[in-house]
Amino acid sequence: MATLPEYRRFTRVNLPVWVIVGAAAFWGVVGKLQGRFVLSWEQLGLLIALALVSAAARTWVGLKDPRVMYRLTLPLVLFDLSLITLATRFTGGFESQIWLLYFALLTSEAAVMPTRLLLFALGLTAVGYGWASAPLAPDQWNDFGFRIAAVSLVSWLIHQVYRSHAEYRMELAELREQYDLAQERERIAREFHDGLGHHLVSAIRGLESLRRRLKPHADTAADCALQEQIDILRAALDDTRQTIQQRRAPETTDMRVFIRQTAERVAQRLGAQLHCDCPDAMPELTPLQTLMLTRVMQEALSNVMKHAGRPQNLWVACAWRDGWLEMRVADDGDGFDPAAVLEGMGLSNMRERIRTLGGELTIQSARGQGTTVLARVPVQPSNGTDTHPSGGR
Repeated sequence: MATLPEYRRFTRVNLPVWVIVGAAAFWGVVGKLQGRFVLSWEQLGLLIALALVSAAARTWVGLKDPRVMYRLTLPLVLFDLSLITLATRFTGGFESQIWLLYFALLTSEAAVMPTRLLLFALGLTAVGYGWASAPLAPDQWNDFGFRIAAVSLVSWLIHQVYRSHAEYRMELAELREQYDLAQERERIAREFHDGLGHHLVSAIRGLESLRRRLKPHADTAADCALQEQIDILRAALDDTRQTIQQRRAPETTDMRVFIRQTAERVAQRLGAQLHCDCPDAMPELTPLQTLMLTRVMQEALSNVMKHAGRPQNLWVACAWRDGWLEMRVADDGDGFDPAAVLEGMGLSNMRERIRTLGGELTIQSARGQGTTVLARVPVQPSNGTDTHPSGGR
């Protein structure tokens, strides 16, 4: 049984269907009483009965499950087109006003039909109406072509408007989801900072105080062991701060500054020389593009910190050229075999983020030869100049 929202949506469509069927049946009866039709009362009754069957079938299926209606679009449209064609031919052919029901049917179905099915239905309409109107006088061909063109173009316009609206709603839903995720990450980051980060700082300070008090009495081995535990906690604190920074929502920040600051922290922790080339002139990005690209950059830098060993150099570069924004992260560390790693190290997440933006991600690496991650994303230009990276690896 349909839920209440589905029932309401179905009712808004189903009631006009019954009004149209009732108006057409009334028009047919009045026309027959006025002697304008050659069909018999039996034929008129059959057409009205078929129209009522079509409306009743839609109502029955819709009340049971409105979603089934979409799967029955083709057979229902074929049935209704055949019925309208017969009614048009029996009530005067080209002079019959029943042809307007083609308008009512196709313009209402155009919103939910796939493009190929709509084109197929428009073709059947032209053939069916041509048969119902035959033979046409020479002076009627222009009007016939106009009617077919009017039905087709209005239906196509409704189809395109609905598709554009549906795409807009999908994009809006994606942005809303990204915003909700960013808010949730911000909340988690605050909890890390106020909870785990605070406890780690307290533990480090406590151990350092204990080490200072015990140092005059403790032997060298005990002092080294205590210092080792302090270093472990400091590394955990650094990892926590890095995680907090990665969870911050960067979609409202200057991406160039954000990337440079992140790269500087990673290079400082690795003891590597940073070569950062992020130009001042950058194309305008949407919040979704900013979020995805900064996440990819963070993941790439995080991989350098975790898997590159002790690289001597770290290259980070951004450039915009020929409608593409390029972002490169490279190091001269240990490297790895991409074929052996497959989609580990967050590579699948990076590829999915770039694919969401319509871009491409390339990873080059070999053992002992470092790693290069290149992301390319199509963007609209914000100015008329091209910016090329310099000093990139």
